[in-house]
Amino acid sequence: MPDQLIMALPLIGMIVLIAIGMPVAFAMGVSGAVGIYFMGGFDGMMGILATSPYRTAASYTLTTVPLFILMAEFIVKSEIVHEIFEAGYKWLGHLPGGVAIATVMADAGFGAMCGSSTAAAAAMSSVAIPQMKRLKYKDSLSGGVVAVAGTLAIMIPPSIVFIIYGSVTETSIGKLLIAGILPGVLTALAYAAAIYVWVKLDPSVSPPQTAWSWSERIHSLRYVWPMIVLFAVVVGTIYAGVATPTESAAFGATAALIIGLAQGRLDREKILAACLATIRSTVMIFVLIIGAMIFGYYMTLTQMAQDLVKVIAASNLDRWVIMGGLVVLYIVLGCILDQIAILLLTLPITFPLVMSLGFDPIWFGVVITALAEIGLITPPVGLNCFIVSQVSRLPLEEVFKGACILLIGELIVMALLIGFPEISLWLPSMMQ
Repeated sequence: MPDQLIMALPLIGMIVLIAIGMPVAFAMGVSGAVGIYFMGGFDGMMGILATSPYRTAASYTLTTVPLFILMAEFIVKSEIVHEIFEAGYKWLGHLPGGVAIATVMADAGFGAMCGSSTAAAAAMSSVAIPQMKRLKYKDSLSGGVVAVAGTLAIMIPPSIVFIIYGSVTETSIGKLLIAGILPGVLTALAYAAAIYVWVKLDPSVSPPQTAWSWSERIHSLRYVWPMIVLFAVVVGTIYAGVATPTESAAFGATAALIIGLAQGRLDREKILAACLATIRSTVMIFVLIIGAMIFGYYMTLTQMAQDLVKVIAASNLDRWVIMGGLVVLYIVLGCILDQIAILLLTLPITFPLVMSLGFDPIWFGVVITALAEIGLITPPVGLNCFIVSQVSRLPLEEVFKGACILLIGELIVMALLIGFPEISLWLPSMMQ
């Protein structure tokens, strides 16, 4: 059998295993182990399988992941999001689609405390959608808004996606987290603008607006201090150079625990539930990373990434044409795979290619994260849409309909991020 075919068999096998329903982590691990066996024999395969899982899971950098997840779980169990939503509602309720816009802004604030898109989507589904149902918002608008706004949590720091990207590519996680601030704010504004235009074009999707007095608006701000404190603790310490991302995650988890206890929102049962949820999420992510690392060893042995770089370099294609092809690839993959799985599966190939074309690794990380946002709301997977439908009992097709309409705002932001890298790179360039 030709050597090229032998090298390609594990890759083909992985695609087949994913297609028949095997979890991506195990599909990568099994295919990678088979590939290593083909390339390095039984001893080489066993040597990697005996050491890679431990070395991967014992990485100091990856300790950031469970700490940020724990912080998110404390926030979710404390139900702080209710007050954040109420404040947004009183400040923005007078605008067309005001409650929907308030949901976007509340999700942006919640994302700055939790870093988990699924947690944000689930929390806002139980908070915002009942309010919008009561006010007679159409299901497509209320469900679509919560689904797309939840994606802000993976762009606005803290972000698990940035941590995974930074650990895989050996890019500064601190700079990646700071780089997500402006794109996250821009995305939130784009969603708000899309809601405003949608309601203006079709007033039937939203009820008449409600105006609140200035005293009620100012009074509502007393509930948002936990968001400000946690954002300052996590992002402020990283930006000032006072703490590493891992240390800031520990500070954030501790602050979230103290806030929850001080407000009487956390008890022993909720703390235990938060810890168990953290363990489940962390194990899922680490199994994915271990499977990807095993597959990455196979990719290294075949030198597939290096060969791809050489082929593309010899083609003399413009680097922006290649980048456009990668954007399309990630959007397509986002329709069928989880965002973390996509990163771990593709970065061993795409990152060396992008670096060879002279693009900035921080900028590419932001672009990849924005593409992951799109994947979270596009069918057939669209994880956020499924979560919103399940929690709120809204028809899935209505959630997807609203999300796809609001996706126009995300695509505009995507074009701006690609066309103007300074949006992503300005704040990291100012760091200590």
